[in-house]
Amino acid sequence: MTPSTFQGEGRGEGPIRKAFSMPSARKLLVHTFLLCFALMIYLPFMMIALRSIGRGWFGRLWLPPELTLDWYRWAIEVTNIVDITKNTLIIAVLAVAVSTLIGIPTGWAFGRRKIPGKELLMAMILLPRMIPPIAYGLGVAQIFYRLHLINTHFGVALAHVAICAPYAILVLSATFEGLDGRVLEAASVCGANPLRTFFHVILPLILPGILSSMIFTFTTSYNEFTLTLMSYGKDTVTLPVRTYLAIGEGYWEVTSAMSIILVIPSLLVLFMIQRQVAPEKLVGGFKGV
Repeated sequence: MTPSTFQGEGRGEGPIRKAFSMPSARKLLVHTFLLCFALMIYLPFMMIALRSIGRGWFGRLWLPPELTLDWYRWAIEVTNIVDITKNTLIIAVLAVAVSTLIGIPTGWAFGRRKIPGKELLMAMILLPRMIPPIAYGLGVAQIFYRLHLINTHFGVALAHVAICAPYAILVLSATFEGLDGRVLEAASVCGANPLRTFFHVILPLILPGILSSMIFTFTTSYNEFTLTLMSYGKDTVTLPVRTYLAIGEGYWEVTSAMSIILVIPSLLVLFMIQRQVAPEKLVGGFKGV
């Protein structure tokens, strides 16, 4: 063999090495990015979970030297968390019910009717989500004081509806827009009146969209802090507010335990909904069925 032959082989190995190295480098980069993203999302939650069961975790220790469930016992007994959780769930259920009752007819109007200035009306509905919650909460507090709605479950839930209803309207308007008009026409041809058409034809089709809007509104109300802070009282303390108050009192471990307890109902609701409805259908819309 001549030197040129070896040189030709050397030149041929370059593209081959690049072909094998570039996909592996890209794969390593993607995995590294996903790992960093997962750590950014879940590491704070893991730290809270460890602090809620750790004792004597000070300094530069990576893990708590002793594990205990005393902080959960303190969270349940000292902070009266059973009644606080009851308040939180009552308020969230009321907010979900009112938001759904508003979202169904409004979503039907936006999804199935030609409304002049629809974009402007939708922007007005979304306005409470666009402005700082504290600014909106100040106005809510002034109105509710005059209406004697402060320190009532319905009052706090009504304050939450202002930010929960836009989610319900957005999801349900997309759901109604996705309904196939031929299905509605077939029901009319078969002699079904509007009421029967709604309960026997429309409702089964939009049920995934309703459940989806309920997920958003429940989690939004359940975790809402600012509007609750502006409208709660001693009888309507919720878990987010009590967690904030516990931070101010310096009980970091008890606060961590309360934070874990705060997450559990949301996860249970999401789990139950996903067992009943396929995740890909949660956005609603059955056009073309």
